[in-house]
Amino acid sequence: MTTSDRTRVARLAAHAAVATALSLHSDHRLRELVDAAPAIGSGFGGTTLRLDVDGTPVFVKRVRLTDLERRPENVRSTANVFGLPTFSHYGIGTIGGPGWGAWRELAVHTMTTGWVIAGDHEGFPLMHHWRVLPDAGHPLPAELADVERAVAYWGGGPAVRRRIEELRDSSASLLLFLEHIPQTLHDWLSARVDAGDEVAEAACAWVDDELRTAVGFMNARGLLHLDAHFENILTDGHRLYVADYGLAVSSRFELAPDEATFFDEHQTYDQDYAATYLVNWLAVALYGFAPEERRAFVRSCAPWCRPGGSSDGGRGHPRARRAGRRGGGRLPPPVPAGEPGDALSVRGCPAGGPRQPASTSTVARAPSRCSDSSAAR
Repeated sequence: MTTSDRTRVARLAAHAAVATALSLHSDHRLRELVDAAPAIGSGFGGTTLRLDVDGTPVFVKRVRLTDLERRPENVRSTANVFGLPTFSHYGIGTIGGPGWGAWRELAVHTMTTGWVIAGDHEGFPLMHHWRVLPDAGHPLPAELADVERAVAYWGGGPAVRRRIEELRDSSASLLLFLEHIPQTLHDWLSARVDAGDEVAEAACAWVDDELRTAVGFMNARGLLHLDAHFENILTDGHRLYVADYGLAVSSRFELAPDEATFFDEHQTYDQDYAATYLVNWLAVALYGFAPEERRAFVRSCAPWCRPGGSSDGGRGHPRARRAGRRGGGRLPPPVPAGEPGDALSVRGCPAGGPRQPASTSTVARAPSRCSDSSAAR
């Protein structure tokens, strides 16, 4: 048995043990455990906690479950029950979107966990268990707390308003008990960049390969993530794990005609997004560029980087002086690759919002890798 096989066996054994332990708890006991678990984060996607199950750490995500989603005809439905506009799938903007519902997120976790257990692809966190529990009285996340502002930002439509108001008034939560992966890709890659050029270059090449493999597999199975920035991707240093499916859409969902068209038109979105994000992230991490500097630098590099990783050997290649320390700001997700910040209006996004933050740039069809390392030093 290879090391990889032993790791897989141990992973599945831990999953089985945790899944069994959690499934044997009553709703009352599970609520006690969750209430005692320390919170490790919160956002418009839900609150996250860390739970210990017989010595195994478990990541718990609490996703609000609205009354509309709890109606008998909507339980476990993957339909767009609120009738949200398709541009709500984009993970962009200064105010987080209203999300696409708890049942869709559960459906994606069910699919990805099945792929891992079947041995099709290891790069997703396992879902050990899920449960719906009564859960009222939690305030909206900061991004949505001003309902009028959030509704106006996302176009002012009645569907968006109803979704946000129902999130505010929800009386239950879907609890997702997930495999605990120790680090986000953002934190892991930041440490490698700090370790020096040789370590950074090897790490970037590995990340590029892993991203293309993971995204390629996911897309081939009919799943578009649409929000694969580096804090939604986890790693243990051996592989990447694509997580957080709040904006995802699948060909296996119950799609209305407009969403089916959106799905067909975005088949390369995740690959373009991942390449764009990696390029922009490196420009900030290596040089600490401010937004306008970053945009200018990436554009100046582009003529010397060709698809497939080839270059002209760096003749005339612009060289930037590496920053003494990384910029402290975290890079927001880019707009769709190849589109300017205001071009979402072409896809039906309202002219007044969502508007892209001023600090965000985009790279049109960024190459998968620039082999001329002078661009990364």
